[in-house]
Amino acid sequence: MRDRKVTIISVNNTIEPKTGGEYVYSVIKNALIKAGYLVHEISVPIILMRFVKSKERNFYESIMRVMIHMECLLKSLWERCNNHALVITSSSPLFPVMGHLVYHQPKTGMQIKKLKPYMSFYEKIGFSILEKEWLSPFWHFSKKTHIIHLSNSFFTKRLIKEIYGLDSEVLYPPVPIEPLQHIPKRRDLGVIVGKPKVLSGIIFLPKIVTKLPKETPFIVIGEADFVGLRVIRRLGRLGFNIKYLGYVSESIKLKLFKRFSHYLHLGLNETFGVMVIEAMANGCIPIAPKSGGIPEYLPRELLYSSYKEAAEKMASTMRVKDYELVLRLRKIAENFKEEKFESKIISYVH
Repeated sequence: MRDRKVTIISVNNTIEPKTGGEYVYSVIKNALIKAGYLVHEISVPIILMRFVKSKERNFYESIMRVMIHMECLLKSLWERCNNHALVITSSSPLFPVMGHLVYHQPKTGMQIKKLKPYMSFYEKIGFSILEKEWLSPFWHFSKKTHIIHLSNSFFTKRLIKEIYGLDSEVLYPPVPIEPLQHIPKRRDLGVIVGKPKVLSGIIFLPKIVTKLPKETPFIVIGEADFVGLRVIRRLGRLGFNIKYLGYVSESIKLKLFKRFSHYLHLGLNETFGVMVIEAMANGCIPIAPKSGGIPEYLPRELLYSSYKEAAEKMASTMRVKDYELVLRLRKIAENFKEEKFESKIISYVH
């Protein structure tokens, strides 16, 4: 086991994870440490924080990011060639590094053409590279060094086979699920919406909101991009009952899920959907698109294929208080506890 040494090279902040993807790598790191491995981590956002204090993307930050990516590539080459440690990485055409094990978590919105006109310049470039691997020459070299490919869903397994020609095994990601104490039968009527950004489908929100009564409360959480803020403000000016809370801590997010009745997921081709599972675990009924990896676990009656259907399913579940459905969703969510993921990822490392 190479003296039980592991190097993790990724684009994830494992110190303060804010996304499901970052949380996965924090669990991987902690599981390896608990198992007695000597873990060395090279994280792009953690290194970047030392040099760039502003949260706004600028030219200096972009140059630093490119330099750090090159450092990661060279470090992975050194580790892989000298066989000093087992290398786990989030390698992709956008972040081509060498390694032994790759955990694939593609971005939401992959292959969704109707999102492209709303994307920023950086997002358009990024998605072009992710969807057309020939634009990333280092990726063709680095992927030949990978031994094990893991996908976060069967949808991802099919996706990376189609666009990268890679075979992989499915290992669903972990979700932070608190021990079950009590799921209240009475809840405030309200719809939580997360990730108000283009890639997460915020542009589709008006198509659903306008098909529901104006007094229906919508609570939007998460950092918004320019388009997301514009959508929220426009709905507010039109008289809809919408409130934007911005980024909220993990504890506040879970309190909201425990308080309100519904969670509306907008992202198309979401490869897994951690927030959907978090809602299910806390008694909040999710309504989500019939695309990506979400249909692999969410009951059919909560999936929508059109905006009209989304509004109808939300309205119908608001009228009928189905406590048995809430308990059934909680049971499904428990299949994604950290402990199961930790034991499986360690088995791959062994």
